[in-house]
Amino acid sequence: MTIFKNIFSFEGSNFNFNFKKNKKEKNNFDKNNVNILFIDDEEFPVVKNLSKQLNWNAKRISDLTDLHDKEIVRSQIIFVDYEGVGNILSPKEKGLGIVKALKETYGESKRVILYSGHSTFPVDAKLELADNRLTKNSDLYEFIRIIETEIKHLNI
Repeated sequence: MTIFKNIFSFEGSNFNFNFKKNKKEKNNFDKNNVNILFIDDEEFPVVKNLSKQLNWNAKRISDLTDLHDKEIVRSQIIFVDYEGVGNILSPKEKGLGIVKALKETYGESKRVILYSGHSTFPVDAKLELADNRLTKNSDLYEFIRIIETEIKHLNI
């Protein structure tokens, strides 16, 4: 009955249709509620600086064995190391294969950033699958800038 109540209204002898546009609810992610995950086989000081000193919700896992891992599910922004990860899910493509699998599985609901210890990325069309890219030796403020940019994309 409540379904019909939202579509039909009866006012005296008048019969009205109330078609409401089904709007997608806007996300309201910010520093306090966005979860950031780094998939990196090595300890990475940026994670510690983000979480301990700047109070972002940032974590690191050393590799990914399941696309539905609880850390993946709870995270909205995921940084993936280009090398050293993906040994089980994507041994040929490594981190790039993880990016591809995450984007195919979660689409725009997760922002995936590829990063590397090398100053440049090899030429590969699959790099475009990542929502953003940067090098590991980037300054902390560059990571924060990318996180803030990706939060804006999540909130659209």
